[in-house]
Parts: sequence; structure tokens; C-alpha cells
Amino acid sequence: MKTFATIASIAALMAVPAFAQEATTPSTQVPAATAPMPAANLGAGDVSAKELLRQNVKNAANETVGDINDVLIAKDGKIAAVIVGVGGFLGLGEKNVALPFEQLTLATDSNGKLAVSTAATKESLQSAPEYVKPKNRS
Repeated sequence: MKTFATIASIAALMAVPAFAQEATTPSTQVPAATAPMPAANLGAGDVSAKELLRQNVKNAANETVGDINDVLIAKDGKIAAVIVGVGGFLGLGEKNVALPFEQLTLATDSNGKLAVSTAATKESLQSAPEYVKPKNRS
């Protein structure tokens, strides 16, 4: 009987490591959804949307025709238009118009600062329909 108890105890002790081996250990891999994105192909001339905001937009005669108040991004992730505030004085009486992004030229001035220009005239922008945000449309 003593031998049977010893054998049973040894068998029970040997079974414990077997259970421990079956237990899963937490994975050290980062889930794909939270893994860092690969580096984008950004060029030296790329501009952030934040840098575009509040920039003056000048025409061919180097006159300020408005300032950028917002950037609209299309569903495909590309910039669809910029919202340019035109007219008014110090923001009073100003109206927003949507200017297609393709109509802007981005450059760097002699001081290394961003310069935004367009072929649109002040008059054409002032006569353009006012841009109204979708949530404010009736």
C-alpha cells in the first residue's frame, strides 16, 4: 500500500508540469492594428495642413485675395479643396469659398516661408458661391 501511495504521489507531481506546459503564454507580438505604420514617402516639399491654415493666398499681382481657413479632405484621402476666407476686414464680413486644391501653387519665399498663390482674382473669389459646411446646410 505504501508503494502504491508513493507511485500515485509521483504520478500526480508529474502531471502538474504537464498542465503547466499546456497553458498558453501571452503573446509578445503586437497586434497588426496597433503596429506602427511603415514610413510614408514624404518629400522635402510636402506641407502639413496645419501649416496651410491661416496662410494668405496671393494672386498673380502679389495681392492678398484671402486666407486659408480650412482644408477639405476627400474620402480617398486627397485634399479636395481649401476654404478661403475672402472679403471683409479683420474677419468681419468675410465669406468662405471652396477653392479646388489644384488651383493653388505652393512655393517657398526668399525667407524660406510658405507662399501660397492662385490664378484666381479677388473679384472671382468674392463672386464665388459661399461655402457652407454640410452640417449647416438646410
